[in-house]
Amino acid sequence: MKASIRKLAKGCSIDGFLSALSRESEVYALEPGERGQFHLVRTDRWDAEKHVLGSFRQVEPLKSVLVPPREHFGSILESQDKRQVDRAPIPKRIVIGVKNCDLAGLKIQDHVFLGLTPEDSAYAELREKTILVTCDCTDCLDVCFCPVVGQRPYAEEGFDINISPLSNEYLIEAGSKKGEQLLESVNELLVPADDLLLVERDQCREKMLNRLVEQAHQHGLEPDMDLEAAISGAANSTLWNDFAADCVECGACNFVCCTCHCFQLADGTTNGQPARGKQWDSCLLMNFARVAGGANPRAGRAARLRNRFQKKFCYFPNEMQTYACDGCGRCTEVCIGNIDIRAVLKRAADETESVHADQGDD
Repeated sequence: MKASIRKLAKGCSIDGFLSALSRESEVYALEPGERGQFHLVRTDRWDAEKHVLGSFRQVEPLKSVLVPPREHFGSILESQDKRQVDRAPIPKRIVIGVKNCDLAGLKIQDHVFLGLTPEDSAYAELREKTILVTCDCTDCLDVCFCPVVGQRPYAEEGFDINISPLSNEYLIEAGSKKGEQLLESVNELLVPADDLLLVERDQCREKMLNRLVEQAHQHGLEPDMDLEAAISGAANSTLWNDFAADCVECGACNFVCCTCHCFQLADGTTNGQPARGKQWDSCLLMNFARVAGGANPRAGRAARLRNRFQKKFCYFPNEMQTYACDGCGRCTEVCIGNIDIRAVLKRAADETESVHADQGDD
């Protein structure tokens, strides 16, 4: 759906607009944190003194709003061989300040929880009741490399409403039927945008994109790199042992990743009643692949690290024609062992290119 692009009406501030936009919803917004970071927080309303759109992505991945790190499903009621799970009602929610890296990550989450059988009904309900308000990146972190994996620092699809901050204006665009309906409810705060503002928006976007391309180039990465071939070709490389030597198996890279989606279910008791819980899992943990008989096909850290990259850069390109990495750099940011995903990709690409050159491949 392509709706007309609007701007704020004269006398309307961005805070006034966001307050009106979110007045009937539970709000997830960005708050400035230490060291120039942003954090995603849940609140009752938009607060101009606390909340911001954010110039780049927040610390917490967007997936945490739709797939909570830990869920307690409550007591399991058994009746006529059917299990019913008690859940609290889900309110309408709005997430404000989403960046395109997180939005791109939802494609993977949607595929796993909605596109496969059986569909995850809890995720489907959360997705339906959540409005996503994206915002163009106007700055970046030194770990960001989204153009290398085919992404942009601005949303082009998948959003409900997008906000583009300019020098003296904010452009507002609906990207879905839900978004258009919500904008219609505050239509008195908006007016049509002129072509000059669209030109300015495109120039701002191009400038930010070029900055990210140059930043990636400094790490030896380019937007047109074939990362699938690089990781596939490095399957037997010693690089996995080399990088795994610094891994402490904390699983942080998985937990902050926008696209990682593995989880585990556990049945137990709460107050003496049968109960079920669900929590995120990590493929870097030693027992992730261990089977009931005790065998573990990926007992070594190097094998687990390689599997993580192969799933992101080989499996999902075959499954969905996209990388399961959006270049947010969170995994590099949180790694205790200082493993930089860009360094892994560059070495894999360099080694694969070297092998092809030695073999005389075109």
